[in-house]
Amino acid sequence: MLELATALRLAGPDVAAALVRRFPAEVVRTLAEYAELRPDTVARILADGEFDVVGYFTGGPRGKHATDLLLRAARLGDPATAADLYRRRNDLDPAVVDAVLANIADQLDDGWYAGDGLVEQMRRALHTDPVAAATSPFAALVYTAAADSCAKVPFAVAVDLCVAVADRGTPSDLRALAKEDLGHPGLAAMLLQAADAPSPSAHLADRRPPEEWMDPEAVRAFVQLRVARRLPPADAPKPPLDWELIRTEHERAPFSDIGLAWLTGWDDCPADLVKAAFREDPSSVTASAARITSDMLDDRVLDRWPRAFAQGLERGLAQGSVTTDLVFAEVRPASRVLASLPDTPSVADALGELFAPLGDDPGRWLTLYARLPRFQGTARELVHDVCAAKPTERWPRPLDAVFPATEPENTRAVFLRLVCAMPDAVAIALAPCLDARAAQHLLVFHTVSDAVRDAVVAAHGTAALAAYAASYRLTDAEVQWLLDHDEPAVDAMLFAHARLGDDERVRILSGVLRAGGRRRVGDEVLDVLREINLGHYRARVTAGLSGGDPGVAEVIVSRLRLGTEGGRLRLLTAVWEHHGPGAVRPLLDPRRLTARTVKTVSALLDAPDGLDRLRAGLAAEDAPDRVVAYLAKKAADPEELLRRGLQEGMPLPWPELAEAARDGRLPAGMIALLVRQPGCPREFGLAAVAAYAGLDEHGTPYEADWRQWLLREGVLTPEEMLRHVTRPSAWLSLVAHDPRVPWEDVTDEPCAEARALTAELLGDDVEAWAVAVRLFADFAGTLPELLATARSAVA
Repeated sequence: MLELATALRLAGPDVAAALVRRFPAEVVRTLAEYAELRPDTVARILADGEFDVVGYFTGGPRGKHATDLLLRAARLGDPATAADLYRRRNDLDPAVVDAVLANIADQLDDGWYAGDGLVEQMRRALHTDPVAAATSPFAALVYTAAADSCAKVPFAVAVDLCVAVADRGTPSDLRALAKEDLGHPGLAAMLLQAADAPSPSAHLADRRPPEEWMDPEAVRAFVQLRVARRLPPADAPKPPLDWELIRTEHERAPFSDIGLAWLTGWDDCPADLVKAAFREDPSSVTASAARITSDMLDDRVLDRWPRAFAQGLERGLAQGSVTTDLVFAEVRPASRVLASLPDTPSVADALGELFAPLGDDPGRWLTLYARLPRFQGTARELVHDVCAAKPTERWPRPLDAVFPATEPENTRAVFLRLVCAMPDAVAIALAPCLDARAAQHLLVFHTVSDAVRDAVVAAHGTAALAAYAASYRLTDAEVQWLLDHDEPAVDAMLFAHARLGDDERVRILSGVLRAGGRRRVGDEVLDVLREINLGHYRARVTAGLSGGDPGVAEVIVSRLRLGTEGGRLRLLTAVWEHHGPGAVRPLLDPRRLTARTVKTVSALLDAPDGLDRLRAGLAAEDAPDRVVAYLAKKAADPEELLRRGLQEGMPLPWPELAEAARDGRLPAGMIALLVRQPGCPREFGLAAVAAYAGLDEHGTPYEADWRQWLLREGVLTPEEMLRHVTRPSAWLSLVAHDPRVPWEDVTDEPCAEARALTAELLGDDVEAWAVAVRLFADFAGTLPELLATARSAVA
């Protein structure tokens, strides 16, 4: 009943109250749908006449009236309603859940124990919280909690669970519980004795160890770590724990590796437990421990658990409990220690100090690179060894650059990071000695100064620029700097691998220089075009269709079957304009172009006015009637038809397209695509709404409603939507608030235009409003027509 909910939000208070009285059954169904309650539950709530229905719809599903409705539902004490609400507990106000549990009158009602009823839901929710389970009003749930949890919890907590069973159950329940696996010697015998005692619960309570596990939060945390299968969130509660009691429990039933690791997250976790946890699961401990100590990070951990070592090292350095001096002096091998260091300013400073003895001597740095992978000593020993050795003269094991660029690994990654931590003089001096791969890595994957960048480019030339350009991760500033070189090899790599805008792709394929002037598109760019995956990037090839470069045109003709005569003529006209008819003749391949195109253009090549006639033929193909006819074709894939046309330069004559949409010549699927085109004008938006029935069948996964698109993009205003769009039941909810605001920020207040229109045409006439509500679902006209019909019906 969207129509009733919308009417209640648009009408004035008196009219809205009258509509509630006029449509009692519809109000029940609508409230039930909006609040996700059962209709009979809503009917019981409304029967007392105190709930503010109008306030619910004007305040929205997140307002105070919505919470009031759910609280009233919870207080009914109905098992089915309680189960529905408890199932949604994570999304509701906690007061609603509290009301559910506080209004359980008859605990023996079978409804509570239905297949997915409240008891079963609570059992699943509370299986790791025996403290909460023990306070449940349901004896069966308390018994289940005790049977499931006694073996997991300390003896004192197990006794508390048994006391809860005795309080809510019978001696028979205690005898049955004694047969379960309780995990504590003597507890079963204690239960049997209690079952025969005058006061079973007092008998058990007297035997509870005093002062142990008195804090419910500590018990909850204990149970969580006992059953944990993964580390908890970093902000999980950490109440105070008695570590002697923890040790006792660990001896009785050892914690899992994850449980031990979780314990190390307490600031006061004893060192022996931290070490025990670290021996079992260093990865988890380095992630969760409240503090990292230097004795955790030794050679054994680095060798067997390098990721845990790196993670622990990062945390230890951040905490100040581990120092780079200690790591450089004591942990080996140096290459793996250096690879594990976090990328922080303080670490960079420490590396600069450590490797300062190498100065800016390229020979020593090349020696470092040569010795790093096989050196087994510490980082400090490595520096001494390099300084004492004969300097290396050439880059060991040189490699070419790769296209696209791939991140450095192993020794290369460590070495380049060290270089970047040094003063610029080191990288500048080393630049001529780098192999092509290292030069590429330094430029692409490190942030270096302009001086270092220029030194690498000066030493390695255009090849370094091209290698630099071969990366998707380049910033816009880097792309612009590389484009400014106007180098064909660099443009080719940017075209193939970088994030280029469409305008830059068109410029490159047109041979237009950023510095001014034109040139023939180089073979490097043409080679890229020949290798482009047309299934994904066809538009990158057609970006050169109007550029007029013969080489680009030859690639387009050889690789693509242009689908429009306009596209074919556009390509050939541009080549003729820039390079004359002689450049067009080799492109007229009847195997790649249509016979019509080849015949038409061949006849013009030697004519004095050939180019003018070719231009006239192109203009005829771009004429509005031809474009409309093309887009009106029946196609298995209208989206592909439109995409191909636009890629081949087809213009969109919006006035003629709007006329075609209004008179039914354009298929609904094509209209649905056109309304989403950039620059779609108001006239076409209004024409599109006339085809609403067809459009509604062509939604897209990312935009559920084409009307919402028109509003959000500002093609139509809410006022225009209200006055011109037919079948309001399909869209009125969109303009009950302003849909141009991001969805998560939208309020439920109706827009001013909707209020003004309903006030203008219906006023305070309750009868007219009632007729409008009844007509709403099936009315095929516009909203003003609907409101006028309702008003005339009661005149």
